[in-house]
Amino acid sequence: MYRQRFIAASFAAFAAVASFDARESMAQAAGGSAGPDATGPAEGTVSLAEVAPELYFQLRRYPKFYGDPNTTEGGITERSQLLGSAGGLRDSLADSGFYVDVSVTQFLQGNLSGGVKDDEARYNGTADYWVTFDSGKAGLWPGGAIFLHAESSWQADKSINVDTGSLVPPNYDATMPTPGESEELALPELYLVQALPDNWLLIAGKVDWAGLGDTNVLANNEHTQFSYTGLVNNPILGAFIPYTSLGLGTVWAPSKAHQVAVIGIQSKGKATSSGFDNFDGDYTFGVQYTYSMDLGDDRPGNYRVLAGYDTKDVTDFAIDPRHLLGEILGLLPAAEKSSNRAVVLSIDQFLWTRGGGSVAGRKGQPPVGIGIFARAGWTPEDRNVIDQFYSLGIGGFGMLIPGRDYDQWGIGWAGTHISDDLRDDAAFLTVDLHSFEHAVEAYYSFQLTPAVALTFNAQVIDSTVDSRDTAYTLGTRLQMDF
Repeated sequence: MYRQRFIAASFAAFAAVASFDARESMAQAAGGSAGPDATGPAEGTVSLAEVAPELYFQLRRYPKFYGDPNTTEGGITERSQLLGSAGGLRDSLADSGFYVDVSVTQFLQGNLSGGVKDDEARYNGTADYWVTFDSGKAGLWPGGAIFLHAESSWQADKSINVDTGSLVPPNYDATMPTPGESEELALPELYLVQALPDNWLLIAGKVDWAGLGDTNVLANNEHTQFSYTGLVNNPILGAFIPYTSLGLGTVWAPSKAHQVAVIGIQSKGKATSSGFDNFDGDYTFGVQYTYSMDLGDDRPGNYRVLAGYDTKDVTDFAIDPRHLLGEILGLLPAAEKSSNRAVVLSIDQFLWTRGGGSVAGRKGQPPVGIGIFARAGWTPEDRNVIDQFYSLGIGGFGMLIPGRDYDQWGIGWAGTHISDDLRDDAAFLTVDLHSFEHAVEAYYSFQLTPAVALTFNAQVIDSTVDSRDTAYTLGTRLQMDF
């Protein structure tokens, strides 16, 4: 999680570009340096990393990077990254516009009973590698950045996802970067971001578009929040937006309360291919409107609606490979229909917060407080496995244990509705499917040090397949930032 309010970050970026037009120095625009011992770029340039770190949090889908305003040094229990400055190398790179980060997520999760297989704990893990080049920090053109994201996993073919027998995987991160494949380094993202005058932002390249579009402050980070896929992203999006694909997006923020985003992307894409072989005339288009508000002075909230349209011909009940039900769908008669469409909603709203701003005073972070979240989505039932989706829950930062403001926690429910048309077709094969797959998850994430978080979670998953008993899982996850 820690997905920040994109509006605030966008406006900071737009204001930075405006300041460039006025030829203000970077130091004046940013009001500080990027990290320990960092020096500012050449006068007249604008560094997004300095004036709008929240934008980087949003684009990386993670709450920090080495060189951001919250970067700390010190002993192993004090620094924000385990490797720290790496003998000053990272500070030198940041001064030249390069921000380098590595994080490793390891999880041990087991199905206690029910599902397909129980009484076996599954170990799995992923690693994320980020390199960001900030053109303004490098003293080149203002308001630009290039993001490179590589990813690898291990033991993906032995993940908990195969044990519960659920349609929606219980561990989202275990499906990354490609489901069922392990020990393979992939390059899922490589894209350019450019802030433009008149409150515009441009994004172009290979991007995790669903991750950017379905952001939610309280339920969106598979590294330190929920594990269940339906509580990380809306699974309806899997039929429209691949995990990563080439595309173009633009964001316009006419005011701090309102934001409009438009994207046009390839309908196909893989983390292990460049995407340049997928220009076959099939594309997905989306429009999203976001309204951001505060209840009082310090209870932020975001309300988003996304409408999407896919031009490709779709096989009846085609589904993203991350959603398990292949043994049934492979037996259904195949037919094609033209195009597809969806409407998706997302809400996060803080209800109670402690005075004093963000988590422990860190810039660009959510407040210490408690909030609610919800998602919903609808798509035609004659060509989609999932034609409705709903989730809701409560979560927060700190508040539960005194003195532990950096901890995160949450309880959520997700309901995935199976298309009535699909259920009727499956009935002819004597396969009984429930109309809904239900899942409940509770988690608590302890921040052991600024660079290490340990999460415990429990799930109850009632599969859509009638013959499978309700699955009960327990898991733990260790997140380390290097």
